[in-house]
Amino acid sequence: MLYSEEIIEEVRIRNDIVGVVSGYVHLERRGRHLMGLCPFHGEKTPSFSVDPTKQLFYCFGCQRGGNVFHFLMGIENLDFPEALRQLADRAN
Repeated sequence: MLYSEEIIEEVRIRNDIVGVVSGYVHLERRGRHLMGLCPFHGEKTPSFSVDPTKQLFYCFGCQRGGNVFHFLMGIENLDFPEALRQLADRAN
């Protein structure tokens, strides 16, 4: 099933990346970014960064990054339509 760009964008806007990631990763503010331990690989020093202004995440250790859809797809092992549905439900 295809979803319109307008629906995808609205779901993305209604799901703040900090709120979604915080459900999986303890984040601490470091300047304008939030940092935590990467949930995608084992590490002892935080290299996982979330930029609330750009609504993106990036891990300097494993080089994974993207928006809220990419995060949920990676952490929950979902395909895009499943991630879209889950985030749409979360945003009501």
